[in-house]
Amino acid sequence: MKRNVRCILSSLLFCAALIGCGKFFRYILIDDTASYTRVAFHEMYDQDNIDILFVGSSHCYRSFIPKIFDEKLEVNTFNGGTSAQNLDGSFMVIKETARYHDVKHIYLELYYNVSFATYKARTEMTQTYIISDYLRPSLDKVQYLLNASAKGHYPNSFILARRNWYQFFDADCVKDLIIKKASDAYKNYEYAYITKESEWYDGKGYVANKGVIEDWNYFSKDGWSGINLSNISEDWFRSLEDIIAFCDEREIALTLISVPMPNYLLAGDGNYDEYVELVQSLIKGTNVNYYDFNLCKEKYFPNTSSLFRDTHHLNCYGAEIFSYLLADFINGEISEEELFYSSYDEKLENLEPTVFGISYHDSKNNNGELVRNCKIVSSVSDDLEYEISLLPTEGESSKIQDFANNNFFSIVPEEHGIITIKYRLSNSPDEIWAVNIFI
Repeated sequence: MKRNVRCILSSLLFCAALIGCGKFFRYILIDDTASYTRVAFHEMYDQDNIDILFVGSSHCYRSFIPKIFDEKLEVNTFNGGTSAQNLDGSFMVIKETARYHDVKHIYLELYYNVSFATYKARTEMTQTYIISDYLRPSLDKVQYLLNASAKGHYPNSFILARRNWYQFFDADCVKDLIIKKASDAYKNYEYAYITKESEWYDGKGYVANKGVIEDWNYFSKDGWSGINLSNISEDWFRSLEDIIAFCDEREIALTLISVPMPNYLLAGDGNYDEYVELVQSLIKGTNVNYYDFNLCKEKYFPNTSSLFRDTHHLNCYGAEIFSYLLADFINGEISEEELFYSSYDEKLENLEPTVFGISYHDSKNNNGELVRNCKIVSSVSDDLEYEISLLPTEGESSKIQDFANNNFFSIVPEEHGIITIKYRLSNSPDEIWAVNIFI
């Protein structure tokens, strides 16, 4: 008996020493002083209760403002979004939040780009670790890490200090990190400690950004090719099924939702309705609803780039409009028929003629020279004519194309300056609009 007791005590002491060493090395080697999720998950555990949870990728934590929902819905809400959060991460956040709170409704943001991840093929683990590092110990957490990657990542997943072990020999780096972590702001999880120039943590998981895209000034690789539904991973489908089953078993209402993205991105992709139809087919016969605010009518969410910070995300001004809008929709102040078009194609058909920006793709020509292929992204696919001019940073303006229906052209990748696109409807040649795009 005494021998068994000694074995148990020895095991417990070993585990305690292992945990203690892990915490020590994590403290001196892992720099999380600018981590939003460190503060957010601390707040999640500290809530009296969470009635409504928003969960998903950066589209989630940059879009749902808990302060607004708390006020409008008269419940306590929380934003559990994290950067590049895949559905296995969403499921982990859901389970952890439900473990400590009586969650009554979950809104899962379904940004299409997270649907392509194959978990065992991951080589970049940041999106996993920014969740797992701040969760309390549990079997669910262990299972999450075991399923999140191939076995080669297990040492880094379970021994945090191993990720940055080389910094142990950099005395200045260790010293600087200890000084930062010794501050009251870090120890007290103060918001101001992780405030950046145009971005700040605004509480309960929401991150605000005041960056603005003016006048549809998009010049980006995004929006070049369509959404390839055949590349959606089996892991994504399985995780979505797991989330639906978990919520059904716990009697938690589940709503799938897509937040507004710039028309530049979706019009550039060209087949967004296929993704919407896929999601709708997956929840057929369940108690789950899906609302896509990219189908929202302009009366409720204006067709302007100034509500976005980049090619994907709302800024704080867009997030405020969206949050009030969703709250009104949840409260029944706006009906589904009033709020949404039946498809994204129908939405584009109802927009005023607009050039949203230029998408580009680099390739080599027959001579082996690098060429930047450009595509004008607009609300009208067939009836617009474009005149294209280039004013380089140095040199004189040149015309690339007279008015024509063609929306493709090429430039050299090193070219910088302003591309001016004048456009008009083919049947109304006297009414001309123009947009200047910086490249």
